[in-house]
Amino acid sequence: MSTEAWEDYFEPGETLLWQGAPAPGLRVSPLMIMLTLLGLPFLVVGVMATLTGLDQLAQRGPAAATGYGAFMTLFGLPFIAAGLALAVGPWYAALKAHEKIRYALSDRRAYVARSWWGHNLDSYPIGPDDPIELQQGRTDTVWFSTVDSRDSEGGPVRERTGFQGIADGRKVYDLLRQIQREQA
Repeated sequence: MSTEAWEDYFEPGETLLWQGAPAPGLRVSPLMIMLTLLGLPFLVVGVMATLTGLDQLAQRGPAAATGYGAFMTLFGLPFIAAGLALAVGPWYAALKAHEKIRYALSDRRAYVARSWWGHNLDSYPIGPDDPIELQQGRTDTVWFSTVDSRDSEGGPVRERTGFQGIADGRKVYDLLRQIQREQA
């Protein structure tokens, strides 16, 4: 997304201060590992069912065996798809994030654009009292939006949004703090 494209979404008088994207590379999260562990049994069951069905079809036995083979083959395919989506999908998304996600910071708002199957643009106003957090590491994450809510069972849920996996986190953090000081 170019500078002009960001400014197409700005309010009059809004100025672009920074734009970026996640740094290339794989950043593993606990959620990715959990989804992989959840997806592997689906994948194994799907492959086993499909292979069983294909074996029955290859034997060219009686019609009942052929029907069973067709059923098992078709029965296994959704399990393979679900297993691949859970076990491989998050890793693919993490590897492609630097191509599919773009970030921008104006003097009023933070913007996160995603282009996976469609295009999605979210914007977050920066308030003078909003909690901002910098996490530094191999790459940096700057959290600028935190929403506390309750799940369906009444348990606490905290959803954070930020510029994740960026190379210049300290600079962005300082810009966010400057915006807050100017608004106070």
